[in-house]
Amino acid sequence: MSNEPRGVERLRQVLINDKHFDTDRLNDVVSSDIFKALSNYMDITHDDMLLRIDLDEQGDYVLRCKVKARRLKIMGFLSKTAN
Repeated sequence: MSNEPRGVERLRQVLINDKHFDTDRLNDVVSSDIFKALSNYMDITHDDMLLRIDLDEQGDYVLRCKVKARRLKIMGFLSKTAN
């Protein structure tokens, strides 16, 4: 009887458990970066944005972001024939 399936499952569990760390700091950094990018295009405050990074059953990260914008910012456009 081969131990390969059991060994593969054990390795998968080790890798998933390795990813379990405090994501609060990562949430803060990613949230700050996304906020800065979106605030160039939308009128938002930090209270208008909810960001969460979770780990799913397969060990993949899932990013959820919800933003409520009061208005979009009007932007100028570059001409197609810029010299």
